[in-house]
Amino acid sequence: MDDFSQTISHLKLRVDQELMIATPQIKPQSLYEPIHYFLSIGGKRLRPILMLLAARLTGGKTEDALDAAVAIELLHNFTLVHDDIMDHDHLRRGHATVHTRWDESVAILAGDGLIGLAYRQLLKLPSQRLVTVCRLFTEGVIEVCEGQAFDKEFEVRDDVTLQEYFLMIGKKTGRLITMSTQIGAILGGGDDKEVEILREYGEAIGIAFQIQDDLLDIVEPEEVIGKTFGSDVAAGKKTYLMIKSLELAPAEYRERIRDILRASQVSPEMLLEMQHIFRVTSILDQAAHEIEEAYSRANRVLDRFPRAEATQELRQFTDMLLNRRY
Repeated sequence: MDDFSQTISHLKLRVDQELMIATPQIKPQSLYEPIHYFLSIGGKRLRPILMLLAARLTGGKTEDALDAAVAIELLHNFTLVHDDIMDHDHLRRGHATVHTRWDESVAILAGDGLIGLAYRQLLKLPSQRLVTVCRLFTEGVIEVCEGQAFDKEFEVRDDVTLQEYFLMIGKKTGRLITMSTQIGAILGGGDDKEVEILREYGEAIGIAFQIQDDLLDIVEPEEVIGKTFGSDVAAGKKTYLMIKSLELAPAEYRERIRDILRASQVSPEMLLEMQHIFRVTSILDQAAHEIEEAYSRANRVLDRFPRAEATQELRQFTDMLLNRRY
């Protein structure tokens, strides 16, 4: 294991340890058992790790941002629990979703509990940084909800534009990532210029990350991605692939895509057909190019950091994400 892999493993371990400390309650069992279950089934902890790396880059220590890193992970898990309900997904991280293992009422309450726990963790921050960070965090919560609302609205439309898509993912996926880089930079002691550069870095990472998710959903098997194969297509999600196909594919393919989107139930055969359409129309290649360009853009943003030589950890983080398969 190289030095950077050891760093990531260490930071993930610290976050996992603090997550357990942040959720010590066991009663009422109907609230805390599903919360503990969901936090224990894995997760890459990319957002809290990104926050800790941003804090280190701007002159801080891991401990300076650890409480906020745990808060961002609790918030992220809140979004996942509720998204799984809304999207009727049955797998998350290779395990049954909370609403599948229990029921929707339990899952809704568990998600509510997670966001409360996130704020309780955030309120441990030093008072001189608390208002600034809480304002960013709260605006982020609102934007994530806006992004999810756009995502659901788009499911019943087949005229969603790429501009609308990028607006949606900037809120639903990107905002948690830019929150991580901004808050990490603030807690590490970064100045306004450094905080803004890391916000832009996070913005580029967020775009690449979501398009990557769109791609993995339809090209990787369930055992790799840990969720139901083709769940985005089955739900009528307007992913990068879907929008590009409806825009650029030959007419006969576009009509077939619309037929599949209108189907009351999408069969495994239909999912494989969509995968074939994405491949033969070069949409998969276009998505891969868009991902690489966004990650390259993230590294170019780091070139403007006042101490560019200190950005090596974040550049390695970018490379790690570029090569992920799940």
